[in-house]
Amino acid sequence: MKNVRLVVLLVFAVSVAVALYGAEKATTFEGTLVDSKCYLKDNSLTGNDHGTVKECGTLCVKGGTPAGLLTKTKKFHAVLAPSPALAPFIGQTVRISGSLHNGAILAEKVEVEKNGKWEEVKLGVMM
Repeated sequence: MKNVRLVVLLVFAVSVAVALYGAEKATTFEGTLVDSKCYLKDNSLTGNDHGTVKECGTLCVKGGTPAGLLTKTKKFHAVLAPSPALAPFIGQTVRISGSLHNGAILAEKVEVEKNGKWEEVKLGVMM
């Protein structure tokens, strides 16, 4: 019986250690919100209008293309958040709080800069 308790305690301790080690630390990222499909094809497309197509980025993200964040150091991260909620803000400066997973940001909170102030974007529920 004593050995069983020891094994259970050891398994529990190892599980907790693995969970803590594997957990990603939440942080905040800032940069320009981009349409990932167009940006990855042509990294000059960081605004909302692409060529002669007005609001191309918004249209693509509304249609389900993932948004991306281009940081000030030109590092690209896919943003894991409901695309339709982010669509109106393509080409704008945003601040995203969340955790980084294999280069993608799992967004917990998104804010857009408007007139020098940060306003939270209502993300809704991710399925």
